[in-house]
Amino acid sequence: MTSSTTSTSPVAQFFEITSKYPALTVGLTIFTFFLYIIDDFFLSFYLAHKFSLSPQSIGEFDLNRVSFYILYHKNILHWLFNVVTLFTPLAIFERNHGTVHTGITLNLLAVVTAIQYTIVGLFLYPDTSVIGLSGIAFSFLSYLAFNESKLRKTIHLFHYNNRDYTIPTLYTPVITLFLCLILIPGSSFFGHLFGLTSGYLLSFGYIKFLYPPPKVVLFIENKLSGAIAKLDGLVIFYKEEDNHREISYTSHFDKDLELGSFFNSLTSSTGITATSTSTTTAAATEQTTFRGDGHVLGA
Repeated sequence: MTSSTTSTSPVAQFFEITSKYPALTVGLTIFTFFLYIIDDFFLSFYLAHKFSLSPQSIGEFDLNRVSFYILYHKNILHWLFNVVTLFTPLAIFERNHGTVHTGITLNLLAVVTAIQYTIVGLFLYPDTSVIGLSGIAFSFLSYLAFNESKLRKTIHLFHYNNRDYTIPTLYTPVITLFLCLILIPGSSFFGHLFGLTSGYLLSFGYIKFLYPPPKVVLFIENKLSGAIAKLDGLVIFYKEEDNHREISYTSHFDKDLELGSFFNSLTSSTGITATSTSTTTAAATEQTTFRGDGHVLGA
């Protein structure tokens, strides 16, 4: 008597993995990857040049550049670095705030960052254009740091020679900003800087007035209910009615900042190590305490 084993197709295995993650976070990763492949191999970076953000974009009322520059990347390493940096904080935000709300936030952060970049650029770097998600990554890193700072004012790095070395939690992204400038000399310092400041503006509520009322989000979800239903089993779609914005923030850090404990904490909060279901209802009830909220930024 022989035994047979059933093999799972690579596509099924892929969706088994993505079914544990938020819809927009997964969708943005996949979409920007294929956008890069098409633009690089078939269009010779035509789209990247067409939608790159230049200091003249605002003055020319080129709203496509102001919104879509974040979707394009210079090379595969540029894309990979940005996606790896952005994935976890974006997933945490989407899990707490809802998928459509997160999409609106992405667009607002892109526009607010673009406004700052273009105004300053007219005087300091009039001929420099940017693309990529790294500015948005800095936005969500600063948002995460803001929430973490509510629970701990400083992060302990290490103890040496009878002295504890700490850094202010709120300003950890600023340190990352300068490390990126040093380690990646070709990166867009101002693109990253204004992405970071946009994240702080979001954190302190200064762009809250730009959001549509919740009933608009619910209207969008109702109109897309058929398409949303088809995502069941592929990704987790977090609905507006199930958002957890008011639930108190839970720290992502252990007592000391150690890479192992830090990344284990972050990955568990987005479902990497924990088993979760793919339905919105199950995802919303799987726990009662939710964790709160490049190369060149372009060419």
